[in-house]
Amino acid sequence: MLRQLIFLFAVLNFEVQPLLMFEKVESENACLLAMCDADSGCVPKGCSIDQNERIGCGYFRLNIYQFRQCYQPGRQDDEDEETAWIKCSEDYECSAQCIKTISARYRVKCYGKSDCEAMARIHDGGANGCRDRNTAFYWKKVRDACGSACSGSFITRHRRQLF
Repeated sequence: MLRQLIFLFAVLNFEVQPLLMFEKVESENACLLAMCDADSGCVPKGCSIDQNERIGCGYFRLNIYQFRQCYQPGRQDDEDEETAWIKCSEDYECSAQCIKTISARYRVKCYGKSDCEAMARIHDGGANGCRDRNTAFYWKKVRDACGSACSGSFITRHRRQLF
């Protein structure tokens, strides 16, 4: 009986993986990949409701408010907001860029945090995510997934020229 269960588990484990409709995304950014994996298993389809009762969709479970905060990338003039949001959330590059845009906007509120921690906590908790202890669990999940690769600096900082 035990052998049959082990065999069944082995067969299902190897047979189910190829049945996934969407391949996992490869990215140069370990932090974004860890966030993607924590949010959706890094597959584009599906939506879920977060702890704040917001619907998040796609790779990063991007919600409509985040889509608005990152200036609605990819939205066409004749396209309604919800359609553009879903389309962006299901496109890895679009949704990752949205996450990075929001992080860059609110990074200053995360003094002393690594870029990855700031990005993860802002993504999970909004503009004040670095100050919200409810985002610590999400950050721990992301950090555990990417380890030392999450300690580097990757958010682009722009300096204004005064003259």
